[in-house]
Amino acid sequence: MNKYPPNIEQFTSTGRKIFAHQEAVSMLRNGQGKPIVTHIMPTDLCNHSCAFCSVLTRVGASLQFKQIADYLRQLVPRGLKAVIVSGGGNPILYRDGQDNFDDLIEFISSLGLEIGLITNGMPMKNYGSRRSWKTVAPATLDKLKWVRISMAGLDHGERTVFVPDIDPSKTTLGFSYIYHDIYYDDAEKNHGKVSSPDDLITPLVAGDAHRFVSGKNRFAWLRDEIHKIVELSKPKYVRLLPNCLEVEKIAGRCEELQSMANQINPDIAFVQYKPPQSPNVCYLGYFHPVLNSDGYVYPCDSCVLNKEANHSFASPWRICRWDEIGQIYDKPMASLIKNPHSQCPGCVFHKTNNLLEEIHRGEHQDVTSDSYEHPNFI
Repeated sequence: MNKYPPNIEQFTSTGRKIFAHQEAVSMLRNGQGKPIVTHIMPTDLCNHSCAFCSVLTRVGASLQFKQIADYLRQLVPRGLKAVIVSGGGNPILYRDGQDNFDDLIEFISSLGLEIGLITNGMPMKNYGSRRSWKTVAPATLDKLKWVRISMAGLDHGERTVFVPDIDPSKTTLGFSYIYHDIYYDDAEKNHGKVSSPDDLITPLVAGDAHRFVSGKNRFAWLRDEIHKIVELSKPKYVRLLPNCLEVEKIAGRCEELQSMANQINPDIAFVQYKPPQSPNVCYLGYFHPVLNSDGYVYPCDSCVLNKEANHSFASPWRICRWDEIGQIYDKPMASLIKNPHSQCPGCVFHKTNNLLEEIHRGEHQDVTSDSYEHPNFI
């Protein structure tokens, strides 16, 4: 499980890329934060409902275009270099009045910011000689530094993954798949399936086999389908992860996934082992804040994994409102979560936070990151 291809730190958030930003490192040592990249989750609308999804209940929230613009205009003068547009929901579905996803990407690009996109994709339609996701223009795709497609379509009626016709000289293509069991519950009003037995409204009983689909029973089919898509689409990488909401199964599933990665293509497929654990301090949000569709900023997107959050971006983990983000950089740096040991047992970024703490204390030597691809996406 520890034999990863050398590109694992190229395409995952390990925190090491901060060493490509020596001004931010210097400021961190002096107790000040500096934004490098931000996550923006413009909408919680999604055309899929996944058993493993950290957002159990969707309320139909979307950010106003003006909120996003004002938020970014506060961060750009403070050093922001990149934006990851993601979910919550499927960001391609974003719309605010006349402004849509294409307009959002155009605006972010006009600020001189690099852009990454995480999405499950949508059915495609033709745009002249190029194919693109439905409603997304090829010119929009060309503004993206990278696209990571969640292969969740394999778990739904499509039984496949929709891939845009990107220009590989402009945009890096990657895939991600979360390996999981599926629990069905008709009483769950949103989508009838949940992430773990703890979330079931109606407990499983003897004879309920139809309400449980084991990941192991789908393993061979998933491996073969992912392999076919990889061979056809030629992505730069494939990231395989277990469902983080069933903590006790993470280690075993990573072993299974490593065998899958070896069979698919060990040169590009890797397993990300990120078991949740409380960090000593919470600093990541200074360098990588998350703006959610509810209009609030959070220190990371793993706060939803804390049991008390109930699969949502919940108020105890809020840093500030969208229009207050600049203020956190006007004060000396402090843990964004006052008591992360008790409040954040679900953190999958504890190693990153601990690294930032070591740098802050002057206990960590610089690590060169000149060879990292997309260094602004720490």
